[in-house]
Amino acid sequence: MATGPAEKRARIDAEKPGLGPVRLDRGYFDKEFISQFRAAFTDPSLCCNTAISPKDADACQGEIAARPFHTGRLHNIFAADFLRQLKRELGDLQWHERSNDLYSFYQTDDLALNSNPHIKALRNYLSGEEFVGFMEQITGVQLTRGYLDLAAQRYKPTNHLLCHDDDVQRGKLTRKIAYIIYLAEEWTDEDGGALGLFAQDAEGHPTSVVARLVPKFNSIGFFLTGHSSYHTVEEVTAGDGRERWSVTGWFYGPADAPEDTQSSPLPPSTVPQPESLLTLDSEASEWINPDYLKPDTQAQIQDAFLEQSSMELRDFLRTDIFAAVQLELDDNLWAGAAERGPAHVCKYLEAQITAQDCPMAFKLLQFLKSAGFAQFLCAVTSLDFGQASQQVRRFDRGHYTLVHDQAQEPTGLDVTLSLSPKQWIDAWGGATHYIADKDELLRISPQANSLSMVMRDDGTLRFVKYLNHTTKESRQEVSMVFIEA
Repeated sequence: MATGPAEKRARIDAEKPGLGPVRLDRGYFDKEFISQFRAAFTDPSLCCNTAISPKDADACQGEIAARPFHTGRLHNIFAADFLRQLKRELGDLQWHERSNDLYSFYQTDDLALNSNPHIKALRNYLSGEEFVGFMEQITGVQLTRGYLDLAAQRYKPTNHLLCHDDDVQRGKLTRKIAYIIYLAEEWTDEDGGALGLFAQDAEGHPTSVVARLVPKFNSIGFFLTGHSSYHTVEEVTAGDGRERWSVTGWFYGPADAPEDTQSSPLPPSTVPQPESLLTLDSEASEWINPDYLKPDTQAQIQDAFLEQSSMELRDFLRTDIFAAVQLELDDNLWAGAAERGPAHVCKYLEAQITAQDCPMAFKLLQFLKSAGFAQFLCAVTSLDFGQASQQVRRFDRGHYTLVHDQAQEPTGLDVTLSLSPKQWIDAWGGATHYIADKDELLRISPQANSLSMVMRDDGTLRFVKYLNHTTKESRQEVSMVFIEA
Protein backbone atom coordinates (compact mmCIF):
# COMPACT_ATOMS: atom_id res chain seq x y z
CA MET A 1 0.00 0.00 0.00
CA ALA A 2 1.10 3.56 -0.55
CA THR A 3 -0.45 6.97 -0.07
CA GLY A 4 1.33 8.82 -2.85
CA PRO A 5 4.53 10.78 -3.22
CA ALA A 6 3.85 13.11 -0.31
CA GLU A 7 3.07 10.64 2.48
CA LYS A 8 1.43 12.27 5.48
CA ARG A 9 1.14 11.17 9.06
CA ALA A 10 -1.82 12.81 10.74
CA ARG A 11 -2.05 13.38 14.47
CA ILE A 12 -5.60 12.73 15.58
CA ASP A 13 -7.09 15.06 18.18
CA ALA A 14 -6.72 13.65 21.66
CA GLU A 15 -10.43 14.02 22.39
CA LYS A 16 -12.26 10.84 23.30
CA PRO A 17 -13.73 9.63 20.00
CA GLY A 18 -17.43 8.96 19.84
CA LEU A 19 -18.53 5.73 18.22
CA GLY A 20 -21.16 7.48 16.10
CA PRO A 21 -22.75 5.29 13.41
CA VAL A 22 -19.85 2.87 13.09
CA ARG A 23 -18.58 0.09 15.30
CA LEU A 24 -16.86 -3.23 14.69
CA ASP A 25 -19.33 -6.11 14.72
CA ARG A 26 -19.70 -7.16 18.34
CA GLY A 27 -18.98 -10.78 17.50
CA TYR A 28 -15.31 -9.96 17.04
CA PHE A 29 -14.98 -8.96 20.71
CA ASP A 30 -15.66 -12.52 21.81
CA LYS A 31 -12.80 -13.37 24.20
CA GLU A 32 -12.31 -16.86 22.81
CA PHE A 33 -12.13 -15.52 19.24
CA ILE A 34 -9.54 -12.90 20.22
CA SER A 35 -7.46 -15.51 22.06
CA GLN A 36 -7.53 -18.00 19.18
CA PHE A 37 -6.84 -15.39 16.52
CA ARG A 38 -3.89 -13.93 18.42
CA ALA A 39 -2.44 -17.37 19.12
CA ALA A 40 -2.51 -18.23 15.41
CA PHE A 41 -1.40 -14.81 14.12
CA THR A 42 1.63 -14.69 16.44
CA ASP A 43 2.63 -18.34 15.98
CA PRO A 44 5.80 -18.39 13.82
CA SER A 45 5.27 -22.09 13.10
CA LEU A 46 1.83 -21.56 11.55
CA CYS A 47 2.09 -23.12 8.09
CA CYS A 48 -1.52 -23.48 6.93
CA ASN A 49 -4.16 -20.88 6.23
CA THR A 50 -6.50 -20.70 9.20
CA ALA A 51 -10.15 -19.65 9.56
CA ILE A 52 -11.45 -18.61 12.98
CA SER A 53 -15.07 -17.61 13.62
CA PRO A 54 -16.63 -16.22 16.80
CA LYS A 55 -19.35 -18.24 18.46
CA ASP A 56 -22.94 -17.19 17.81
CA ALA A 57 -21.88 -14.65 15.17
CA ASP A 58 -22.69 -16.11 11.77
CA ALA A 59 -21.68 -12.99 9.79
CA CYS A 60 -18.25 -12.72 11.39
CA GLN A 61 -15.28 -14.64 10.11
CA GLY A 62 -11.56 -14.22 10.60
CA GLU A 63 -8.86 -15.61 8.31
CA ILE A 64 -5.07 -15.78 8.52
CA ALA A 65 -2.92 -16.40 5.44
CA ALA A 66 0.08 -18.22 6.87
CA ARG A 67 2.55 -17.71 4.02
CA PRO A 68 4.61 -15.92 2.90
CA PHE A 69 3.93 -13.78 6.00
CA HIS A 70 0.96 -13.72 8.32
CA THR A 71 -1.86 -11.64 6.86
CA GLY A 72 -5.20 -11.31 8.59
CA ARG A 73 -8.65 -10.57 7.24
CA LEU A 74 -11.96 -9.97 9.02
CA HIS A 75 -15.22 -10.16 7.07
CA ASN A 76 -18.43 -8.17 7.61
CA ILE A 77 -16.73 -5.75 9.97
CA PHE A 78 -19.21 -2.83 9.86
CA ALA A 79 -22.80 -2.23 8.89
CA ALA A 80 -22.87 -2.48 5.09
CA ASP A 81 -25.05 0.61 4.73
CA PHE A 82 -22.51 2.68 6.69
CA LEU A 83 -19.76 1.78 4.19
CA ARG A 84 -22.02 2.62 1.24
CA GLN A 85 -22.72 6.04 2.76
CA LEU A 86 -18.98 6.43 3.38
CA LYS A 87 -18.28 5.66 -0.27
CA ARG A 88 -20.77 8.32 -1.37
CA GLU A 89 -19.00 10.91 0.76
CA LEU A 90 -15.62 9.85 -0.62
CA GLY A 91 -16.97 10.12 -4.15
CA ASP A 92 -17.74 13.81 -3.61
CA LEU A 93 -14.16 14.62 -2.58
CA GLN A 94 -11.37 15.82 -4.84
CA TRP A 95 -9.32 12.92 -6.17
CA HIS A 96 -5.73 13.18 -7.34
CA GLU A 97 -4.06 10.98 -9.91
CA ARG A 98 -0.88 9.45 -8.46
CA SER A 99 1.60 8.02 -10.92
CA ASN A 100 5.31 7.29 -10.71
CA ASP A 101 7.63 4.32 -11.10
CA LEU A 102 5.95 2.37 -8.29
CA TYR A 103 2.24 3.02 -8.73
CA SER A 104 -0.65 4.39 -10.70
CA PHE A 105 -4.00 5.09 -8.97
CA TYR A 106 -6.29 7.86 -7.70
CA GLN A 107 -6.32 9.07 -4.13
CA THR A 108 -7.96 11.55 -1.79
CA ASP A 109 -6.09 13.95 0.43
CA ASP A 110 -5.31 12.69 3.92
CA LEU A 111 -8.64 12.23 5.70
CA ALA A 112 -7.38 13.30 9.15
CA LEU A 113 -9.29 16.59 9.19
CA ASN A 114 -12.21 15.73 6.92
CA SER A 115 -15.53 16.74 8.50
CA ASN A 116 -17.96 14.61 6.46
CA PRO A 117 -19.94 12.63 9.05
CA HIS A 118 -19.21 9.07 7.90
CA ILE A 119 -15.55 9.79 7.10
CA LYS A 120 -15.11 11.47 10.49
CA ALA A 121 -16.88 8.64 12.27
CA LEU A 122 -14.65 6.02 10.64
CA ARG A 123 -11.49 8.01 11.41
CA ASN A 124 -12.45 8.53 15.03
CA TYR A 125 -13.36 4.90 15.50
CA LEU A 126 -10.20 3.49 13.87
CA SER A 127 -8.03 5.81 16.00
CA GLY A 128 -10.05 5.26 19.19
CA GLU A 129 -9.16 3.04 22.12
CA GLU A 130 -11.67 0.30 21.33
CA PHE A 131 -10.37 -0.47 17.82
CA VAL A 132 -6.67 0.23 18.51
CA GLY A 133 -6.86 -1.98 21.59
CA PHE A 134 -8.60 -4.69 19.55
CA MET A 135 -5.83 -4.61 16.91
CA GLU A 136 -3.23 -4.90 19.67
CA GLN A 137 -5.02 -7.89 21.13
CA ILE A 138 -5.34 -9.88 17.90
CA THR A 139 -1.82 -9.09 16.56
CA GLY A 140 0.26 -8.89 19.74
CA VAL A 141 1.81 -5.61 18.57
CA GLN A 142 2.16 -2.48 20.70
CA LEU A 143 0.57 0.54 19.03
CA THR A 144 0.80 4.26 19.74
CA ARG A 145 -2.44 6.10 20.43
CA GLY A 146 -3.26 9.28 18.55
CA TYR A 147 -1.50 8.42 15.28
CA LEU A 148 -3.20 7.04 12.18
CA ASP A 149 -2.71 7.31 8.42
CA LEU A 150 -6.00 7.30 6.54
CA ALA A 151 -6.75 7.91 2.84
CA ALA A 152 -8.99 6.45 0.14
CA GLN A 153 -7.85 4.99 -3.19
CA ARG A 154 -9.57 4.19 -6.46
CA TYR A 155 -7.84 1.82 -8.88
CA LYS A 156 -9.17 2.17 -12.40
CA PRO A 157 -8.36 -0.34 -15.21
CA THR A 158 -4.54 -0.62 -15.67
CA ASN A 159 -3.90 1.01 -12.25
CA HIS A 160 -1.50 -0.87 -9.97
CA LEU A 161 0.94 -0.72 -7.06
CA LEU A 162 4.17 -2.66 -7.53
CA CYS A 163 6.30 -4.61 -5.07
CA HIS A 164 7.32 -2.76 -1.87
CA ASP A 165 7.44 -3.39 1.89
CA ASP A 166 5.82 -0.35 3.64
CA ASP A 167 8.80 -0.16 6.04
CA VAL A 168 8.89 3.55 6.89
CA GLN A 169 9.97 5.30 10.11
CA ARG A 170 8.78 8.69 11.31
CA GLY A 171 11.16 9.84 14.02
CA LYS A 172 10.59 7.72 17.11
CA LEU A 173 7.61 5.99 15.52
CA THR A 174 7.35 3.48 12.70
CA ARG A 175 4.56 1.89 10.71
CA LYS A 176 3.53 -1.27 12.52
CA ILE A 177 0.32 -2.52 10.90
CA ALA A 178 -0.89 -1.84 7.37
CA TYR A 179 -4.63 -2.12 6.82
CA ILE A 180 -7.04 -2.10 3.86
CA ILE A 181 -10.82 -1.69 4.16
CA TYR A 182 -12.40 -2.86 0.90
CA LEU A 183 -15.31 -0.87 -0.55
CA ALA A 184 -15.67 -2.57 -3.97
CA GLU A 185 -18.79 -4.71 -4.25
CA GLU A 186 -19.22 -7.81 -6.42
CA TRP A 187 -15.52 -7.94 -7.17
CA THR A 188 -13.99 -11.12 -8.62
CA ASP A 189 -10.51 -12.50 -9.11
CA GLU A 190 -10.81 -11.84 -12.86
CA ASP A 191 -11.14 -8.09 -12.15
CA GLY A 192 -7.56 -7.91 -10.86
CA GLY A 193 -6.63 -5.67 -7.95
CA ALA A 194 -5.78 -8.49 -5.54
CA LEU A 195 -3.33 -7.92 -2.70
CA GLY A 196 -0.38 -10.07 -3.76
CA LEU A 197 2.07 -11.35 -1.14
CA PHE A 198 5.67 -12.08 -2.15
CA ALA A 199 7.87 -14.96 -1.09
CA GLN A 200 11.54 -14.20 -0.41
CA ASP A 201 14.81 -15.85 -1.34
CA ALA A 202 17.60 -16.77 1.07
CA GLU A 203 18.86 -13.16 1.03
CA GLY A 204 15.47 -11.74 1.95
CA HIS A 205 14.68 -10.37 -1.52
CA PRO A 206 11.14 -10.69 -2.94
CA THR A 207 10.75 -13.28 -5.69
CA SER A 208 7.15 -13.92 -6.78
CA VAL A 209 3.57 -13.67 -5.53
CA VAL A 210 2.60 -16.86 -3.71
CA ALA A 211 -0.62 -15.77 -1.97
CA ARG A 212 -3.38 -13.33 -2.92
CA LEU A 213 -6.28 -11.62 -1.19
CA VAL A 214 -9.09 -10.76 -3.61
CA PRO A 215 -10.97 -7.58 -2.57
CA LYS A 216 -14.21 -8.31 -0.77
CA PHE A 217 -16.66 -5.61 0.29
CA ASN A 218 -16.86 -4.86 4.02
CA SER A 219 -13.69 -6.73 4.94
CA ILE A 220 -10.42 -5.48 6.39
CA GLY A 221 -7.04 -6.98 5.53
CA PHE A 222 -3.96 -6.29 7.64
CA PHE A 223 -0.35 -7.37 8.17
CA LEU A 224 2.76 -6.31 10.05
CA THR A 225 5.07 -4.05 8.07
CA GLY A 226 8.80 -4.63 7.69
CA HIS A 227 11.37 -6.19 5.39
CA SER A 228 9.46 -9.48 5.20
CA SER A 229 6.15 -7.92 4.11
CA TYR A 230 6.72 -7.38 0.39
CA HIS A 231 3.38 -6.98 -1.35
CA THR A 232 1.65 -5.53 -4.40
CA VAL A 233 -1.77 -4.41 -5.55
CA GLU A 234 -2.10 -6.30 -8.80
CA GLU A 235 -3.19 -4.44 -11.91
CA VAL A 236 -6.94 -3.84 -12.20
CA THR A 237 -8.22 -5.52 -15.36
CA ALA A 238 -11.99 -5.09 -15.00
CA GLY A 239 -13.26 -4.84 -18.56
CA ASP A 240 -16.39 -2.86 -17.76
CA GLY A 241 -14.55 0.11 -16.28
CA ARG A 242 -15.39 -0.75 -12.66
CA GLU A 243 -13.01 0.57 -10.02
CA ARG A 244 -11.39 -0.97 -6.95
CA TRP A 245 -12.24 1.31 -4.00
CA SER A 246 -10.61 1.06 -0.58
CA VAL A 247 -9.61 3.00 2.52
CA THR A 248 -6.05 2.30 3.60
CA GLY A 249 -3.42 3.41 6.06
CA TRP A 250 -1.14 2.38 8.90
CA PHE A 251 -1.13 2.11 12.65
CA TYR A 252 2.08 3.32 14.30
CA GLY A 253 4.21 2.11 17.17
CA PRO A 254 7.67 2.55 18.72
CA ALA A 255 10.49 2.42 16.14
CA ASP A 256 12.58 -0.72 15.95
CA ALA A 257 16.25 -0.81 16.89
CA PRO A 258 18.50 0.21 13.93
CA GLU A 259 19.93 -3.27 13.49
CA ASP A 260 16.39 -4.62 12.96
CA THR A 261 15.68 -2.34 9.99
CA GLN A 262 18.61 -3.12 7.68
CA SER A 263 17.79 -4.74 4.34
CA SER A 264 20.03 -7.18 2.51
CA PRO A 265 22.31 -5.83 -0.25
CA LEU A 266 21.08 -6.37 -3.79
CA PRO A 267 22.59 -9.05 -6.07
CA PRO A 268 25.54 -7.77 -8.18
CA SER A 269 23.59 -8.56 -11.37
CA THR A 270 20.95 -5.94 -10.51
CA VAL A 271 23.08 -3.08 -11.87
CA PRO A 272 25.28 -3.96 -14.90
CA GLN A 273 28.90 -3.03 -14.38
CA PRO A 274 30.84 -1.04 -17.01
CA GLU A 275 33.77 -2.68 -18.77
CA SER A 276 36.60 -1.39 -20.93
CA LEU A 277 35.76 -0.77 -24.57
CA LEU A 278 36.76 -3.33 -27.21
CA THR A 279 39.24 -2.69 -30.01
CA LEU A 280 37.81 -4.01 -33.28
CA ASP A 281 38.50 -3.72 -37.00
CA SER A 282 34.78 -3.18 -37.65
CA GLU A 283 33.86 0.10 -39.36
CA ALA A 284 30.88 2.24 -38.40
CA SER A 285 29.72 2.22 -42.02
CA GLU A 286 29.05 -1.52 -41.75
CA TRP A 287 26.33 -0.88 -39.18
CA ILE A 288 25.11 2.72 -39.00
CA ASN A 289 22.77 4.49 -41.39
CA PRO A 290 25.17 6.41 -43.70
CA ASP A 291 23.22 9.65 -43.20
CA TYR A 292 24.49 9.75 -39.58
CA LEU A 293 28.11 9.42 -40.68
CA LYS A 294 28.15 12.66 -42.67
CA PRO A 295 30.19 15.40 -40.91
CA ASP A 296 27.49 18.04 -41.40
CA THR A 297 24.82 15.77 -39.91
CA GLN A 298 27.03 14.91 -36.95
CA ALA A 299 27.69 18.61 -36.31
CA GLN A 300 23.94 19.31 -36.27
CA ILE A 301 23.33 16.41 -33.89
CA GLN A 302 26.09 17.64 -31.59
CA ASP A 303 24.65 21.15 -31.46
CA ALA A 304 21.23 19.79 -30.52
CA PHE A 305 22.69 17.41 -27.94
CA LEU A 306 24.76 20.12 -26.25
CA GLU A 307 21.63 22.23 -25.93
CA GLN A 308 19.24 19.49 -24.74
CA SER A 309 21.57 16.85 -23.18
CA SER A 310 19.55 14.28 -25.11
CA MET A 311 18.95 13.18 -28.68
CA GLU A 312 17.00 10.51 -30.53
CA LEU A 313 18.21 9.21 -33.88
CA ARG A 314 15.53 7.44 -35.94
CA ASP A 315 16.36 4.67 -38.46
CA PHE A 316 19.77 4.39 -36.84
CA LEU A 317 21.01 1.04 -38.13
CA ARG A 318 21.29 0.14 -41.79
CA THR A 319 17.99 -1.39 -42.87
CA ASP A 320 19.48 -4.79 -43.74
CA ILE A 321 21.31 -5.00 -40.39
CA PHE A 322 18.22 -4.10 -38.39
CA ALA A 323 16.09 -6.69 -40.21
CA ALA A 324 18.67 -9.43 -39.70
CA VAL A 325 19.01 -8.70 -35.98
CA GLN A 326 15.24 -8.72 -35.45
CA LEU A 327 15.01 -12.15 -37.08
CA GLU A 328 17.62 -13.54 -34.69
CA LEU A 329 16.01 -12.11 -31.55
CA ASP A 330 12.96 -14.36 -31.84
CA ASP A 331 10.76 -16.01 -29.21
CA ASN A 332 12.99 -19.09 -29.09
CA LEU A 333 15.89 -16.93 -27.93
CA TRP A 334 13.82 -15.20 -25.25
CA ALA A 335 12.39 -18.50 -23.99
CA GLY A 336 15.79 -19.20 -22.44
CA ALA A 337 16.42 -15.66 -21.17
CA ALA A 338 16.94 -14.92 -17.49
CA GLU A 339 14.31 -12.94 -15.58
CA ARG A 340 15.99 -10.08 -13.74
CA GLY A 341 14.95 -8.88 -10.29
CA PRO A 342 14.47 -8.67 -7.35
CA ALA A 343 10.83 -7.69 -7.73
CA HIS A 344 11.15 -4.52 -5.63
CA VAL A 345 13.76 -3.23 -8.11
CA CYS A 346 12.91 -4.57 -11.56
CA LYS A 347 11.33 -7.30 -13.64
CA TYR A 348 12.37 -7.99 -17.24
CA LEU A 349 14.19 -10.55 -19.38
CA GLU A 350 17.87 -10.40 -20.25
CA ALA A 351 19.29 -12.48 -23.10
CA GLN A 352 22.86 -13.73 -23.47
CA ILE A 353 23.77 -13.44 -27.15
CA THR A 354 26.23 -15.93 -28.61
CA ALA A 355 28.01 -15.96 -31.94
CA GLN A 356 26.69 -19.45 -32.64
CA ASP A 357 22.98 -18.74 -32.12
CA CYS A 358 22.81 -15.07 -33.21
CA PRO A 359 25.83 -14.25 -35.39
CA MET A 360 24.61 -10.87 -36.65
CA ALA A 361 23.33 -9.68 -33.27
CA PHE A 362 26.56 -10.83 -31.62
CA LYS A 363 28.70 -8.83 -34.04
CA LEU A 364 26.47 -5.78 -33.60
CA LEU A 365 26.79 -5.96 -29.82
CA GLN A 366 30.56 -6.21 -30.14
CA PHE A 367 30.58 -3.08 -32.28
CA LEU A 368 28.31 -1.18 -29.90
CA LYS A 369 30.76 -1.62 -27.01
CA SER A 370 33.83 -0.90 -29.09
CA ALA A 371 36.14 2.09 -29.29
CA GLY A 372 34.90 2.61 -32.85
CA PHE A 373 31.33 3.20 -31.70
CA ALA A 374 32.61 5.42 -28.88
CA GLN A 375 34.27 7.56 -31.55
CA PHE A 376 30.90 8.00 -33.24
CA LEU A 377 29.37 9.00 -29.90
CA CYS A 378 32.18 11.50 -29.39
CA ALA A 379 31.43 13.03 -32.79
CA VAL A 380 27.77 13.62 -31.91
CA THR A 381 28.15 14.52 -28.21
CA SER A 382 31.73 15.94 -27.90
CA LEU A 383 32.31 13.49 -25.00
CA ASP A 384 35.11 10.91 -24.69
CA PHE A 385 34.27 7.50 -23.26
CA GLY A 386 36.42 4.74 -21.82
CA GLN A 387 33.95 2.17 -20.45
CA ALA A 388 30.44 0.92 -21.09
CA SER A 389 27.89 -1.53 -19.71
CA GLN A 390 25.54 -3.44 -21.99
CA GLN A 391 22.34 -5.48 -21.69
CA VAL A 392 19.96 -7.01 -24.22
CA ARG A 393 16.54 -6.65 -22.58
CA ARG A 394 12.94 -7.50 -23.26
CA PHE A 395 9.91 -6.08 -21.41
CA ASP A 396 6.57 -7.89 -21.65
CA ARG A 397 3.27 -7.31 -19.86
CA GLY A 398 3.87 -6.85 -16.14
CA HIS A 399 7.54 -5.85 -16.56
CA TYR A 400 9.14 -2.65 -15.23
CA THR A 401 12.13 -1.05 -13.53
CA LEU A 402 11.95 1.00 -10.31
CA VAL A 403 14.06 3.74 -8.77
CA HIS A 404 15.80 2.18 -5.77
CA ASP A 405 18.35 3.58 -3.33
CA GLN A 406 20.52 0.45 -3.54
CA ALA A 407 20.33 0.17 -7.34
CA GLN A 408 21.73 3.50 -8.46
CA GLU A 409 23.32 3.37 -11.90
CA PRO A 410 26.64 5.13 -12.50
CA THR A 411 26.25 8.55 -14.07
CA GLY A 412 27.02 8.64 -17.77
CA LEU A 413 25.51 8.65 -21.25
CA ASP A 414 22.50 6.34 -21.51
CA VAL A 415 22.48 4.85 -24.99
CA THR A 416 19.47 2.71 -25.91
CA LEU A 417 18.97 1.02 -29.27
CA SER A 418 15.26 0.21 -29.53
CA LEU A 419 14.25 -2.95 -31.35
CA SER A 420 10.52 -2.51 -30.62
CA PRO A 421 7.77 -2.24 -33.26
CA LYS A 422 7.21 1.13 -34.92
CA GLN A 423 3.66 1.53 -33.61
CA TRP A 424 4.11 1.65 -29.86
CA ILE A 425 1.01 2.87 -28.03
CA ASP A 426 1.69 5.21 -25.11
CA ALA A 427 -1.29 3.81 -23.16
CA TRP A 428 0.58 0.51 -22.88
CA GLY A 429 3.22 2.02 -20.60
CA GLY A 430 6.80 0.94 -21.26
CA ALA A 431 8.28 4.44 -21.74
CA THR A 432 11.58 5.43 -20.13
CA HIS A 433 11.05 8.30 -17.68
CA TYR A 434 13.85 10.59 -16.50
CA ILE A 435 13.20 12.37 -13.20
CA ALA A 436 14.98 14.71 -10.77
CA ASP A 437 13.49 15.56 -7.36
CA LYS A 438 10.28 13.77 -8.49
CA ASP A 439 9.91 16.15 -11.46
CA GLU A 440 9.79 14.50 -14.86
CA LEU A 441 12.49 15.83 -17.20
CA LEU A 442 12.09 13.57 -20.22
CA ARG A 443 10.02 10.66 -21.49
CA ILE A 444 11.12 8.38 -24.33
CA SER A 445 8.74 5.82 -25.86
CA PRO A 446 10.03 2.75 -27.71
CA GLN A 447 10.49 3.29 -31.44
CA ALA A 448 11.85 0.66 -33.83
CA ASN A 449 15.47 1.14 -34.90
CA SER A 450 15.84 4.30 -32.85
CA LEU A 451 18.96 5.23 -30.86
CA SER A 452 18.36 7.47 -27.85
CA MET A 453 21.19 9.26 -26.05
CA VAL A 454 20.61 10.93 -22.69
CA MET A 455 23.30 12.46 -20.48
CA ARG A 456 22.31 11.45 -16.95
CA ASP A 457 24.16 13.37 -14.26
CA ASP A 458 24.01 13.26 -10.46
CA GLY A 459 20.47 13.61 -9.19
CA THR A 460 18.83 12.38 -12.40
CA LEU A 461 17.20 8.95 -12.27
CA ARG A 462 15.37 6.82 -14.81
CA PHE A 463 12.85 4.01 -14.85
CA VAL A 464 10.83 2.00 -17.37
CA LYS A 465 7.12 2.37 -16.63
CA TYR A 466 5.11 -0.78 -15.93
CA LEU A 467 3.71 -2.42 -19.09
CA ASN A 468 0.01 -2.99 -18.46
CA HIS A 469 -2.32 -5.76 -19.59
CA THR A 470 -3.38 -3.94 -22.78
CA THR A 471 0.17 -4.18 -24.20
CA LYS A 472 0.22 -6.04 -27.52
CA GLU A 473 3.96 -5.98 -28.26
CA SER A 474 7.27 -6.51 -26.47
CA ARG A 475 9.77 -3.76 -25.75
CA GLN A 476 13.16 -5.09 -26.94
CA GLU A 477 16.40 -3.12 -26.75
CA VAL A 478 20.12 -2.93 -26.29
CA SER A 479 20.61 -0.84 -23.15
CA MET A 480 24.04 0.71 -22.50
CA VAL A 481 25.66 3.27 -20.21
CA PHE A 482 28.86 4.90 -21.42
CA ILE A 483 31.26 6.28 -18.80
CA GLU A 484 33.50 9.23 -19.64
CA ALA A 485 37.23 8.54 -19.82
